[in-house]
This record gives sequence, C-alpha cells and structure tokens, in this order.
Amino acid sequence: MIKHPGKTDVVEIRDRILDKGVTVRMVRDPNDPGAPAAAAVGAGELNSPSERAAFRIVQRAFDALNDHDVEGCTALLDQGYVGEMHQTASALRGPEDARLAMQNILETLPDLRFTIESALTVGDDVLVSWRAMPSEVAGCTVTRLQGRKIAHTWTYWDAPNGLQSKATELR
Repeated sequence: MIKHPGKTDVVEIRDRILDKGVTVRMVRDPNDPGAPAAAAVGAGELNSPSERAAFRIVQRAFDALNDHDVEGCTALLDQGYVGEMHQTASALRGPEDARLAMQNILETLPDLRFTIESALTVGDDVLVSWRAMPSEVAGCTVTRLQGRKIAHTWTYWDAPNGLQSKATELR
C-alpha cells in the first residue's frame, strides 16, 4: 500500500501538513541529528513497537475503506471519535456519523481508492500523505489514537471542491 517505499522526505511531509494549518508536536528533520526521533514509513524501521502498532491501525482503516468495508473501518474508531475536514464546517462525532459519511462517499464515488504515499508516526499520532484515485487528488490525514482506537482525524486535500469534483470531471 505504500507507493514510494524508498526514503521518505520527512521535511516534505512536515511542510505539506503545516501548510494545511495542522499543529504537530514534533517532527524530526532528517538533516538535524539532534532532533527528537520520529518515524517515517519507508525511511527505515519505526522507532518502537507502539509506533508500528499505531501505523498498522491507520493502515487497516485505509485498507478497509479501499475494500468498501465500512463496518471494518468503523470498528477501528473510538466511541468518542471526532473527524474533521478542512472544507467542512461540522465535525463527524462518533462511529455512527463516520459510518454514514463513509457510506455516502462510497456510494457517490464507487471507484474511490486511497494510496498511502508516505507516513510519519510520532507516539500515538500518525500523519499520512495519500493520493485519492481515480481523481488524483493529493491529501493528508492526521490521526490521533487512544487505546489502540482512532480517536480523532483531521483530513486535508489539495482540491478546492473536494474529492468529488475531480473524480466527476474524469468520468
């Protein structure tokens, strides 16, 4: 599922996320050997078993969404889950809101698939840079885990009218 398994450009991920207004506790600049450690998928081993587990949970959520397994995806969500998107005024609250939103998105865009291009894991926070197909829309999701469940997501994409507009244009 990782598109570019070579060296991950942590600085590019940081800049892409910070450009979207997300505050990140810490991101390691690979050119600064004294910086706090962060884990980048594709740049070697993740720092700890808990960071590997955190990434696997997020990866399972993307896999379930790609398989149109809404139930499998919502099973990974904490009961207090909050999902925010930069172009939506109201947040999703709880697994049921997320389930309805995912069903709606997949009905509207049945060919929608996400490819993880790179990821950065710091503790229980996983930052994923992705590309949505067939629209070619690039985006990123910041996921905060709590107790091995997804507690909060912030999603941003590089299309002024969301994922649907480009996908519709391509049909």
